[in-house]
Amino acid sequence: MAYLKDISAILGLSVSTVSRALRGYPDISEETREKVLHTAEELDYGYKRRGPMSRAAQNTGAVGVLAPGIEKLLGNGYYREMLCAMTAEAALHNRDLVVMGSESTESGMSWIGRVVSRNVSGVCLLAGREELYRGEFADLIESGIPLVSIEHEVAGHMTVYSSHRENIRLLLAYLKDKGYRRVVHIGATGPESERLAVLFAQEAEKLDMTCLEASEGERGPGMITSVKKQPEEIGRIAVRKLIYIAEHPEADCGERIFVPGEICEGTAAGQAEVGLAVEIPLEIIT
Repeated sequence: MAYLKDISAILGLSVSTVSRALRGYPDISEETREKVLHTAEELDYGYKRRGPMSRAAQNTGAVGVLAPGIEKLLGNGYYREMLCAMTAEAALHNRDLVVMGSESTESGMSWIGRVVSRNVSGVCLLAGREELYRGEFADLIESGIPLVSIEHEVAGHMTVYSSHRENIRLLLAYLKDKGYRRVVHIGATGPESERLAVLFAQEAEKLDMTCLEASEGERGPGMITSVKKQPEEIGRIAVRKLIYIAEHPEADCGERIFVPGEICEGTAAGQAEVGLAVEIPLEIIT
């Protein structure tokens, strides 16, 4: 039997694109869709013949979290907060939270095999974009098991996410409302910072604001306003939605839920936390 990752490898497309093409999403070009459908037919993919797996376990006492690299995640305060909130939310619904890390596949058992063996009613998927695009979870995504993805969109499944662009809009709108028209983008160095700087400039222009960049040495002891992501809220919503989907098979599973960050004003620039906990630091120019 062929899988999404097989079609992906043959056509050089991401697993997400292949899945969206098969599901009829309008953002996929007709040419790409035809190629995907033709290849699926040749490989006897059988997408249309697949139906949701049995949901006999939908009311069991446990929900799962798939988190490759869980050891590294637990060393990060952002994800520790998220996982603690997920555990607390599950407990509110009289559920246990089963966390499955990379050891899930070390014995040769697939991700879907581990999910089934742990008898959870559904899973929250806390995986990186590259892992998703490599197709590591293709079988699970297509299985019919209730699934909520955290941060990265998975075709046909609910996504709970924070968004750099939307948080930047939130932050700039807040500053503009305070009367500021010039801001300095301060962030960590590297490719991610460069990408965020571009987003800042694009969104500032839309609001008729000027976005400047400041080097490390130019930050000084001034004050900044920032947006702090809310990992606890993201985790709680993900678990709450997963339980709802498991208990209501007819629910709309394609919803995308944006969790806005929290505005933090007055943090000393020299002491600002730069990373996942504080998303976008800005120095206000008066």
